[in-house]
Amino acid sequence: MSQEENWRDALASALARARAANFRAPVLIQGDAPEIDAALWPALELLTPNQQIVWVGAPASPPPTLQTKLEVLEAARFQIRLGQEIDCLIFDARSGFHADAFAALTGTVRGGGVLLLLTPPAQQWPSFDDPDYQRILAHPFTHQDVDGHYLRHLQKHLDNASGWLRVTFAGNAKPIIRYTASNTPSNAVAHTGSVSQSAVITALRALIAGQHDALAITADRGRGKSASLGIAAAHRIAERAECVLVTAPSFAAVATLFKHAEMTATELGLDQERLKQHLIFIAPDDLLQRLPTADIVLIDEAAAIPTPILASLLEHYPSVVFATTLHGYEGTGQGFPLRVFPLLDKRRPGWRHVTMSQPMRWSQGDPLETFINDALLLNQYQPAPLPTAWDESELNFERLDGESLLRSPQRLSEIFQLLTLAHYRTTPDDLRTLLDSPGLDVFVSTVRGRVLGAVLLSHERPFTEPQLIDAIWRGTRRPRGHLLQQLFAQQMSVREALQRPMARVIRIAVHPKRQGRGVGLWMLQALKRTLEQTDCCLIGASFGASDALLQFWEQAGYRLLRLGGKRDHVAGAYAACVAMSLKSEGEALISQAHDRLVRRSAFDSHHVFAREPWILSRLPTQTQEALQAREIELLQLFVEGSRPYENVEDLLLILCAQTGLTHLEEKAAALWRAKVQQQQDWSEVARLTRLSGRKQITAQLRECARALLTSLETAGAPAG
Repeated sequence: MSQEENWRDALASALARARAANFRAPVLIQGDAPEIDAALWPALELLTPNQQIVWVGAPASPPPTLQTKLEVLEAARFQIRLGQEIDCLIFDARSGFHADAFAALTGTVRGGGVLLLLTPPAQQWPSFDDPDYQRILAHPFTHQDVDGHYLRHLQKHLDNASGWLRVTFAGNAKPIIRYTASNTPSNAVAHTGSVSQSAVITALRALIAGQHDALAITADRGRGKSASLGIAAAHRIAERAECVLVTAPSFAAVATLFKHAEMTATELGLDQERLKQHLIFIAPDDLLQRLPTADIVLIDEAAAIPTPILASLLEHYPSVVFATTLHGYEGTGQGFPLRVFPLLDKRRPGWRHVTMSQPMRWSQGDPLETFINDALLLNQYQPAPLPTAWDESELNFERLDGESLLRSPQRLSEIFQLLTLAHYRTTPDDLRTLLDSPGLDVFVSTVRGRVLGAVLLSHERPFTEPQLIDAIWRGTRRPRGHLLQQLFAQQMSVREALQRPMARVIRIAVHPKRQGRGVGLWMLQALKRTLEQTDCCLIGASFGASDALLQFWEQAGYRLLRLGGKRDHVAGAYAACVAMSLKSEGEALISQAHDRLVRRSAFDSHHVFAREPWILSRLPTQTQEALQAREIELLQLFVEGSRPYENVEDLLLILCAQTGLTHLEEKAAALWRAKVQQQQDWSEVARLTRLSGRKQITAQLRECARALLTSLETAGAPAG
């Protein structure tokens, strides 16, 4: 029997076992690219003509017989496949291992289908120059600065995984073929009180519109959560002609919901046009602003929507359904019960919670699901227990590198779990960042060996190349990483910040049992003492602002330096930047940045945060003064196209107050009055001026500013 027949027979057996159990067949193929590619295409002929193959990566030229059913997909575009099902997924890790894409796309493989994971030889994979490193490398780090801890972590889990077919190609030698039987019974987590899809649909149909009712649905991926929402929505519309609003972080996240609603409508004889009129998707921020009338609101992937938005929707709409996955590519939802269930207890007494644990696309105990949960650390639902009695003197604070995290899987798991509980956008990619990202430090506080809290810190090295510094200042370059330095330069107008070493807190997380008891403040103080021994001049953070978060950072000694003027389209929060000096040069940078905040305060108080009393109380008061030399430089950058309108909108008001509008033609003056002085929105200004849109309006405003600056210069510009 030839090598090709051996390999094809092994694949055929794996597929037969998977189909018999309604599992997905996971196949690991490792070796040199030429041998793998030569053997792979003939093996894929095993698949029937109507089975679709999705190849993630860059395959060699496929034979004509496979071209019609082969779809090549870039890993970064994985979201276009959400809500769909496929028979065969080839994940080519030789083109880069994109963790979010792997987690998401494996979830689209139906029971009886197959995953083929292609990697370099096992011994070489951790040192492989993975193209995906580019996404985690801050300037000026290169692939050579990555130690491959994450790939070692994956390889270890692959070595220990059950239910996998492993094929190793090594030159002209006979391929090594191994199969490890699945563990039975399944080690998947069982949820007390879990219900079937039909029971969830019944609960959704029984929800009483307009009666201050609420239902929470939690599930793992592939449990039919979104399908249940769609089926129930179609029934409610057919039976009661209700208006059902759907919201989620993106429409892609609810594609399955709408697909099953359409299928159910067809079965019920409900006209598709009528369905579209009554089943409406609105993005969270838009929904919060418009608050249209509805009988019931379905919030899918609710864990990825911040609690304040959920609270506002719960306040306005009497009948609300919260549905969310407990983990996955959308962001993890493990913190959802901790954040939202108390809110439901307070505002919806008698609300109901159902959990779906039975898979719909595959059978319980699927070996691929088990591997993904274990390898990507998605399989824990409760934070690790802490010692029952201890005092602050027992607290330790230490830095951990990727190697030490790899050697301590329990500690790695505890840290990653705290991060998923603390932040709704934590995804599988973050585990790779944790283990591999150069310039990232992981600090933990422990008590008697258990993790109490964690801080992720990014070091931002100073830029030294004059051309690069100038390009960043002018907005033509945005090197990866260095968020804090570029915020100082671009948003706070402190160019010198680009040449100073800084550190930025990316995440801070505390065990749920110890939140609100000063642990976070203690960690920030310990971090400050550590960084004072380095060359860092300051430490800062950027986050979605809330009253409680700003209080926390201010209590820790950080100063508010910037508030963005637009809400995040998902988080619904204004971006805040805070910082604390570690050295005198850091204090000088913070002082300059704070001066810019003070200067904007009058404008922001009247035009941006007029309806946000909790923000207004934090803004300093400032009387209008003449433009300073630094501010004139910013306006010149705006004229040249190197700053956006929002960056200088307050200074444009001061400019026209100093110069008047007599230097502008009447049409230009009308444009200026409408946008700069009256603060009308872009669409209204376009209507009034008959300009095509924002781009053309901004171009005209730049020319107006140029003329006013020229008149100011003629009159005598202020000293710096």
